[in-house]
Parts: sequence; C-alpha cells; structure tokens
Amino acid sequence: MPKMELTCPTCKQKHFLSVTDSQAAGKDPIYLLCPNLDRRYRLMGFYIDTIRGFYSTPALKEQADSNTEHLKAMLGHENFEQKFERWLKIEYPPLGLIDEYPEKITQIINTYSSGYFYPAVTSTCCLAERILNRLILRTRDHFRSDPHYKKVYRKESFDDWGKMITVINDWRLVPKRAISIMKELMLIRHQSIHYNETFNFEAIASDAINKLIAAITDIFGVINRKDIYLVFDVPGEIWVRHEAQKHPFVKEFVLPHCYYAHAVQDIDFEKKKITERLGEIGPLTDEEFVQLRKTAK
Repeated sequence: MPKMELTCPTCKQKHFLSVTDSQAAGKDPIYLLCPNLDRRYRLMGFYIDTIRGFYSTPALKEQADSNTEHLKAMLGHENFEQKFERWLKIEYPPLGLIDEYPEKITQIINTYSSGYFYPAVTSTCCLAERILNRLILRTRDHFRSDPHYKKVYRKESFDDWGKMITVINDWRLVPKRAISIMKELMLIRHQSIHYNETFNFEAIASDAINKLIAAITDIFGVINRKDIYLVFDVPGEIWVRHEAQKHPFVKEFVLPHCYYAHAVQDIDFEKKKITERLGEIGPLTDEEFVQLRKTAK
C-alpha cells in the first residue's frame, strides 16, 4: 500500500499516511484525521423524561394537566385515580439512561399502573435478567484471559443469577450498589417465578420496579456516573472522560452513542459532518479539554 506525504489542513504540519492505489492516483478522496489533536467522545444519545417534575412544580400545572389527559387515554378512564396513584409511586430519573431501557421500563410502568401486578413483577425480573445477560455477552471478549471467560464464552444466554452477578462484580462492570440491588431482585425473582401460594404480587410490585430502575440508573444513568462522564462541565454537553473510554462497559454501551472529535470543532447535525479546527496540539487532560471546549464555543 503506497504512502503519501500530506500537509494537514488543520495543524499545517506534514503527515505520512497509507493510501490505496485509487487514492494515490487521485481517483478517490483522502480523508485525514489530524493525529496531533487530542479527542474525546461526546454523548449524543440519551433519554430525558422530566414529566414527573411537572406535578411538583406549580408553574408547570398546564403541562401536568396535559400529561394527565395523556395518561387517561393510555391507561383508561376507569379507576384512573388509582392508576395515577400507582404511576406516581414509580421513581423515574429525569435525565439519563442510555441504550434500550427507557422503552422497556415504560411498558412495565404502564402494566403496573393499570393494575396488572403479576406481569408487572415478572417482566421486571425478566428485564433484570436481560440486563445481566447483556452485560456479560457484550463485554466478555474483553476478558479472554480471565478465569471466568472459559465458563461464559460459548453460551448465548444465562439463567443463573448468582453466577452472572459474581462475574459482573469480578469484572467490575457496574457500581457496587447496582450489584447489591441485583441481589435483592434475585430474591424477588425466585419468589415470583417459582410457585409460592402466599406471594403478594401487588404488595411487591412498586418496590420491585423501583429497585430495577435504581439498578438501571446506577448502571446506565448519565448524571450519576461521574466516573464515566463530564456532565455539563461544558454547558449543555456531556463528554466521556479520557480514562473511562478504555473500560469494557464504556466501549460496548456508551461509545456507540457518541461522536469523536477535538474540542475545537463545528458540527452540522443535519449533514452529520464534523469540521475540526486547530485548538491545541498534543495530549490534553480532561480539565484542559473542557476549558478549550468552553473557549471554542
């Protein structure tokens, strides 16, 4: 593969890069990503739900009333006060949650609010088990030299919660509190899935759902994951910390929702085009990156 010397339009220095024969002949364009610029991942895909805040803010009464009418249409007018009371019992984070979970949690909340306690509890446990599976399946190739790998590399799914939680904990994929909550949900799962004549699905439903949401928030939340994100250090923006981008969880679950760029750049969201401009050459600390980004905005 031929090599070419190019003058970088960003830093104005000369760089050598490998090109294809077609690029060397001028038939195909050459795209140069300046190697002298430090970059970070900016989170773009995350879920925002401030609806529950409407009901605690008098100034937002109009929005609250509008949402109440929406809930009536969705959950049904019959016994709506009880449905609405159950809906309010669920503690949902206003900002955060990446990946697939907001949609699935909403279905569980609506099931519980409508008074269907058995499917609400069992689907809560199913979603928790799905999370444990996805954490292992998506990250296991990063742990090929780990003793646990030989136990999990061939399987397409797992149903032993205890073993899954042990692997996830040993691989340090999630915060400690999430591990503790998953252990609590494991007990609920065993009691609800296996026959138990005295198990009260209605009494446990809201607690189970709130535990699940707490675990998901601890794992997939944004505001609370200061170990991963620089949250609004640059006003209106969320960037991934330099050290965090090496973590298997971040690589598999966070970076797919990001774009990668220098602090000084222009982005055309409609055309999905990023144009970098010269900020500072060389490595930057997170603090230096943030300061440069603030200056560039």
